[in-house]
Amino acid sequence: MQQVPLRGGRESSASEGVAEIARLNSATRNAVDVSMPAKSAARWDPSDLVRRVLIALDIAIRTIESLADVDSANVESATPTKRVEGFLDEKVVAETAMLLLCVEPIRSLDHRIQEQFDVVAALLVPLARKTEVLAAICVDPGLASEHAVAHIILSRLGYRDRDVDRLLSESLAMGADFGPERFPHRRLEQEWLDRVWTPGELPRHRDSGLIAESMLGRQMDALGSNRFDVYAFTHAVMYASDLGGRRIALPRPSAVVAASADAALAYSLDTNDFDLAAEVILTWPMLHLAWSPVATFGFGILAGVEDNLGFLPGLPFDLEHYQGLTGDDRSRYAIVNSYHTSYIMGFLCATALGPGCTPPAAVPPARRSRGAGAAILRLFKTDGRTSCWTEPFGALAPRQQDSVAPLALAALLRRAKTAGDLALVREALEVALAHDLIDGPAPLQAAALLRRSQAMKL
Repeated sequence: MQQVPLRGGRESSASEGVAEIARLNSATRNAVDVSMPAKSAARWDPSDLVRRVLIALDIAIRTIESLADVDSANVESATPTKRVEGFLDEKVVAETAMLLLCVEPIRSLDHRIQEQFDVVAALLVPLARKTEVLAAICVDPGLASEHAVAHIILSRLGYRDRDVDRLLSESLAMGADFGPERFPHRRLEQEWLDRVWTPGELPRHRDSGLIAESMLGRQMDALGSNRFDVYAFTHAVMYASDLGGRRIALPRPSAVVAASADAALAYSLDTNDFDLAAEVILTWPMLHLAWSPVATFGFGILAGVEDNLGFLPGLPFDLEHYQGLTGDDRSRYAIVNSYHTSYIMGFLCATALGPGCTPPAAVPPARRSRGAGAAILRLFKTDGRTSCWTEPFGALAPRQQDSVAPLALAALLRRAKTAGDLALVREALEVALAHDLIDGPAPLQAAALLRRSQAMKL
C-alpha cells in the first residue's frame, strides 16, 4: 500500500482495507468505532484534532507548492495560464489564507502547527500579491475585496504590505455601493473582510440586518433545498461569526438554527457530499452551540473517512480511479479533487479546539429507547443507492440510533418528496408521530406538503 509522506517525519496511509473498497460509503467503516459509546473521555481527544489540523496544513503546503511551481513555469515560458486542471487559481490562494486564519488561534498548541503555519504563509505571500492579483484589484474595483482576500488575511496575520494596502484603499474608495449586487451571505463576507483588514476599528456598516436577511434568519427547506442554499447557510455562519472568533446575536432561537443545520447535514451526508457536510458541522463550534447528536454522528463519519484515505475526499473524487493511479499522479489527483474538503476539515478541527467547542467522543444515547431509529430505517427502499451514513447508523446501539433518528427521518422524507412518493411521506410521518419526532423542520414541512396535496385532491 502506497504511503503519503507528511512533513515532520510522520506518514499517513489508507487503511489496509482501502484497496478492497468498492463503494464510497464503505470507506466509513472506522466511523462506526468513534460513534459507539466511549468509556474514557467524554469529549473528542484534542491530540487527534491537532493531528487532523496538521493533515490539512500539509495538504495546503503541497497545494500551494504546486501552484507556485506552475506560476514559476509560466513566467519562464511567457505563457500565461489562468487555471491548471481547473483549480489552481486565485480561489485556492484565498481559501488557503482562510485556513491559516482559522488555525491562527490554536497555532501555539503544538510546535508542528506553528512550523507548518509559517511554511504555508511564506509560500502564500508572493502568490497573494502577484502582478495579476494587483491588476485585478486595480481594474475591477467593484470586486477588489474578493481579489484581495488572501492579502487582507495575511495582513491580519502580520504579513503586511503597505503598497498593496494603498492600492486596495484606492479601489475601495469607489464606495460600498459600487459594483455588483450581492446575496446576503456575500454582503456578510464584505463586512467580515472589512473587520479582518481593520481590526479594532468600528465596521463601516452594521451586519445584524444582513444576518437576519441571510439563511441564518430564514427557514431551511429541509425537503427541497439545493447545494447552493446550504452553501449560503454555511457561509453566513462563517462570515457572521468571524470564523468562530466572535459571538453573534442570532436572528432566530439557537435551537431553530441548529435544527436547520441538522436538516442540511442530513442532505449532505445522504448525497455523500463530505465537503458540504464539513461546512455544515462548522455551525456548532463557530456559533458556540451545544453539539447535537446528528452533528456528533456526522463528525464521526468524516473522521472515519479521513482516517481510511489519509484525507477527506471531495464530491468529484472517484475512489476507483484514485486506486488505479500511482506516485505523483495519485497525489495530484487527490489534491485537485479533495484539497477544499480537506481544508474545511482543517477549519472544523481547528475551531473545535477552541474553549468549549470540542465535540463529544460518541453519539449520546437517547434518554428513552423508543425504537425510532430502527423503525425509520425499515422504511428505506433497497434501490441500490448507498449513502455514507447508513452503515455507521446501523452499527449504533438502539438508543444511539434514536438520538440520530432525526437525520434518518429527514433523509427519508427528502427522498420521498423528490420521488413524488406521497404514500411514503405519509407512512414516514406516521412513524415520526408514533415515536415523537414531529418537531423538526423536515416532518413539519412534510406535513404541510400532505395538506397541500389534499387541497389538490392528489
